[in-house]
This record gives sequence, structure tokens and C-alpha cells, in this order.
Amino acid sequence: MSPLCFAPLASVFSPLMWLVQHHLLVILGDVVQVDTWVSSSGKNGMRRDWLLRDCKTGETLTRASSVWVMMNKQTRKLSKMPDEVRAEIGPYFVDTPPVIDDDGRKLPKLDDSTAEYIRQGLTPRWSDLDVNQHVNNVKYIGWILESAPLPILESHELSSMMMEYRRECGRDSMLQSLTAVSGASVGGLLESGSVECQHLLRLEDGPEVVRGRTEWRPKHATNFEKLCQIPAESA
Repeated sequence: MSPLCFAPLASVFSPLMWLVQHHLLVILGDVVQVDTWVSSSGKNGMRRDWLLRDCKTGETLTRASSVWVMMNKQTRKLSKMPDEVRAEIGPYFVDTPPVIDDDGRKLPKLDDSTAEYIRQGLTPRWSDLDVNQHVNNVKYIGWILESAPLPILESHELSSMMMEYRRECGRDSMLQSLTAVSGASVGGLLESGSVECQHLLRLEDGPEVVRGRTEWRPKHATNFEKLCQIPAESA
């Protein structure tokens, strides 16, 4: 297993840097123990997987898989992996399949006509930026949830997420968050069970930043029933 922070020396003195391309997450419980390793992904990518387990029982709590590509810090364009970087990190690659199976479905593009919920005026704070002056991944998740319907947030819990990064986002960016609910109406959550949502983060002037898909499962039945038992005078 490799450490959480992995920075090849060859890339430190290069204009290239690693850039996460997409994340897959499956959330099953609390985090106690973390194992992580790297593998190759195509000709110019690197995959990092995580396995989060209960250290007492060995039960898997959360699995995550991400694909990383290289970007030139000067041109801000994707780049091939230099041979010296590949030679340095290659011995650390573990030849294993991803911990999460990708179903192969493409993430659709949402727009004003297909999105059911839109949140505007989202801007990053200084604390949201990483060392490359990019908005960090956690902030993207928060922005996606900004446009998720409130009834889903109240009655369901996030069970899986996929994010595909398509453009940089910096400190001066202003974004919009778009969400569409697939295959279920928000008014019929009690009968629908699991719910799937499609998401898009875009700059105010149009370019896409992140496409995403989330899956939600009902919260504990007793908690859901309490949410549904709202007195008529307070509804």
C-alpha cells in the first residue's frame, strides 16, 4: 500500500502536474481504517483506489476510485506522462482491478431546459483553493448538493457519487449548480425508494466544470416516517 500523499520527484522539477479526472464513491458507513494504492490507467493516466474499513471487524465502509491525468502548469493543457515520471512511479503500481466497477454510462449534459433545479452565484473562498490554486474536490461536492432538492436531502442519504472534471475552477470563478432527478418525482419519494440525480457545475458564462451523478437511498425507516408526519398546520 502506498501513502496518501504521492508526489514523484521527477514531477517536482517539471512544469507538469497531476490532475484528477474523475471520482467514483460508494458511501456505506463511518471511516476507521484507510488503505490506498495506485495503478496505471490507460497510456497516460494513473488510478488511485481507496478502501475504508472498520479496523475491528474488517467490514468495508467506503470504497473510492479516481483517475488522474497530467496537466502542464504553464499551458494549462493535458499532457502525456514523461518517461522519467513513468519510470519512477511505475514500480509502485499495483496490478489490480478498480475497487468500484464503472457501469460505463456516460454523464449527460444538463442545461436550462433539462435541469429541474438551478442554484446560481456560487463562488469559492480562499480556503477552498489547493496549492495549485484550484478549487478542492470537497467544495465541488458541496456545490453539487446546493441544487439537490431539499426533500431528497431530508428523506434520503447519499449512497454513491461519480464526478467527471472537465475544466479548471479558480478563485475568481462564479458558478451555477444544476440538478435533474431521474426516474422519480420528488413528490413521490416515499414510494420510489432509491433515487438518482444528474448534476452539472458550470461557469456563469457557460463552460462546464464538472458533470456528476449521485444515487440516494432512503434513510432509516423510522426517521423517514417522522419526516412524513408533519402536522397540517405547520406544512
